[in-house]
Amino acid sequence: MMLRAAPRLIRLTLILVALSGLPLLARIWLPEHQVSADGLWLAALLLWGLLVLFDIIRGLSTPTPNATRLLPAAFSVQRKHSIRLQFVSKELPPLAELADHHPADDENTGLPAQLRPGDGTVTEFCYQYRPAQRGHAPFGDIELWIPGPLGLVWQRRRVAASISVPVYPDFSMLTGGALLAHQDNHLDGGSRLQQRRGEGMEFHQLREYRDGDALRQIDWKASARRHTLISREYQEDQNQHIIMLLDGGARLAMPVNGLTGFDHALNAALLLSWSAIKHSDKPGIMLFSNDTERWLPPQRGQQGINRLLSGLYTLQPGNRASDYSSAARKLLGRWHKHALLVLISRIQPDDEQELMSAVKLLGSRHLLMIADIQLPAQENLRQSEVSSLDTAFKISADAAWQNARDALHTRLRHAGAMLVTSTPEQLPARLNQVYLALKRSGRL
Repeated sequence: MMLRAAPRLIRLTLILVALSGLPLLARIWLPEHQVSADGLWLAALLLWGLLVLFDIIRGLSTPTPNATRLLPAAFSVQRKHSIRLQFVSKELPPLAELADHHPADDENTGLPAQLRPGDGTVTEFCYQYRPAQRGHAPFGDIELWIPGPLGLVWQRRRVAASISVPVYPDFSMLTGGALLAHQDNHLDGGSRLQQRRGEGMEFHQLREYRDGDALRQIDWKASARRHTLISREYQEDQNQHIIMLLDGGARLAMPVNGLTGFDHALNAALLLSWSAIKHSDKPGIMLFSNDTERWLPPQRGQQGINRLLSGLYTLQPGNRASDYSSAARKLLGRWHKHALLVLISRIQPDDEQELMSAVKLLGSRHLLMIADIQLPAQENLRQSEVSSLDTAFKISADAAWQNARDALHTRLRHAGAMLVTSTPEQLPARLNQVYLALKRSGRL
């Protein structure tokens, strides 16, 4: 237990210090009253000590108020969340100071704060906490500073409430994705999926032959048994596999508007996974170029998205260089069924050999999409005006780099890959739009 002086004790101490000058003045001006002055000051000092001791002892006999911290089951990174602290009103003093031990990554919670008992049986104090990064948010004890009955000394009391809460990627992306998917389907509600036979189609039922049915639809054995032509009816196979290859290397460690590029890429991967599950597809994720191995095979339903969240929320970008061909070989060793592969990274012109090797390995068996993240600073530089020689050099160098990257994009498209270019904040919506377009076109 710790003690600290209250403002009332500080004022009282200053008065005592001022009284300490009385014996000195008496010695100079009134020597005959020297003894009385000394006795008066010693009496004041003794009274001061007794008051402080009484306040401490009576304060120690006061029980620690009961407190409860109410937290959400999980946080979303960079989003504000309400933290509620509840106390039994009758156990609180008229005034206390509250200092909850929340994680140190948010300095704008408004704590410490003064706490007064409410009118009801329970007094509630609420503050906002905004986690800065994914992972775990450790909360310590609830701390109260309670004054003694004389208000001279404050005593620190702790209520055990240590807990660690997971901090997941931004949940709001999923809500936004729901709206986006609804709007996208609504606007194109008149379009029909392209009919496919073979891969992507599954048997639905037998029915009587109709004009226009292809010969390969006819089930000759069933037709012979029923003495009439019987056709097989197919429906689109919705259980497609979507695997995101997420770059966990140094390329995506750069900060972008309060998050890392990796956070934005992870948000995009989770939104695409959520959208795929809503369309009865099975999403999975493989992390590459990171010190941590993470392979989450495709799985459908709510369990699938929960598994992705639980398996990815602690990941952080590493320091390794992006190795695309190695990622391609690892995926081929882990997964053999046809899938839509979405490689999310920030590619460079000198990645051509690595990327072409990866496209050659993956493109023969899978549908490959490469999501190339464009930094906002580069996008702004492309649209800026030349105002100085230094700016001219920067724009010229960036233009050369952009031309080389565009040329690489063209070669990758010719090799069979789809290219999606976007800024980090627009990437989730952009990937979801492309995915829905693939669903409508029948390519997936």
